[in-house]
Amino acid sequence: MGPTVFASPSPRHRATARLAALALTVLALGACSGEGGDDTDSGRADAAASSPAPATASAPASLSAPPSVEHSDAPSPTHSAQAQASDGPSDAPSPKAPARWAGSKQFVQIDNAWIKDGRTYLSVRSARKEPLTGPIEGWEIIPGKGPYTTVRMAPEGRVLLSVPLGDDSIPHTYSQAQFISRWWALPAPERGWQGYDVSFDPNGEVVRLQSLYRS
Repeated sequence: MGPTVFASPSPRHRATARLAALALTVLALGACSGEGGDDTDSGRADAAASSPAPATASAPASLSAPPSVEHSDAPSPTHSAQAQASDGPSDAPSPKAPARWAGSKQFVQIDNAWIKDGRTYLSVRSARKEPLTGPIEGWEIIPGKGPYTTVRMAPEGRVLLSVPLGDDSIPHTYSQAQFISRWWALPAPERGWQGYDVSFDPNGEVVRLQSLYRS
């Protein structure tokens, strides 16, 4: 048997084979690319679905609701009578002393005393004092007659108090606010029997007040 002879393909056959191989390669690459794109999009969608939604920022408690304030109904430790006197009578007359008192010294009794807008006011009426002799020394106060008059103390007006308004038989200096507090702390009958030496400036304001010592 003679040798087998293979005929070499013609150039036309070789070109056709190359085109077929190239087409198969392009189709294979396209299929791979499509599958990869689908996987990528699917992965992104799954990641977006599984990721938690961002939490909505909530306002601090201090902004959403003010802190609660506890109100107490307990009375103030300050003497209640002093608080009552701070506003003074609603129908208080003009705080101008009678013209005859301007620049003078008077002995008076006080029917009311209060502080309003940082100023001290006194409701006063003229009275007389007589010295007592005998086993008990002191003063007898003779009340005056007529209505009480509202006068105002000068901001720098001095207050000198002795027993029972002060702490000693010898008069000592106290503030105007201390005088108001101590005056209201006395029982009402005792307040009515106190006497005071007062000095007025030319404008009719009290520049000095001294309580009368009473044992």
